[in-house]
Amino acid sequence: MTAKKIIELAEQFEALTIKNQMRILAGKAVNSRFLFYKEITEEFEKTLLQALLEKYDHNVLKMSTSVKLHRNTIAKKMKKLKIKEKKTKAK
Repeated sequence: MTAKKIIELAEQFEALTIKNQMRILAGKAVNSRFLFYKEITEEFEKTLLQALLEKYDHNVLKMSTSVKLHRNTIAKKMKKLKIKEKKTKAK
């Protein structure tokens, strides 16, 4: 597959709704012989939390308010998924 074709497919994927993107990823996961439900859901949750932390500059309180998930729940999930808390510099 050429680089141009890969870029084209990536752009088409990006244009899909998040629901349709999830359907594609779920279909790929279902066909994987080495991934199990728990691993798939944990990997998704870890990837999502990491992306949210980056979006909110690792400000868990701001993130928790925006995504409607209590900050203690986020902290527990981070611990469970072994996501390191980034230390922010005091201003």
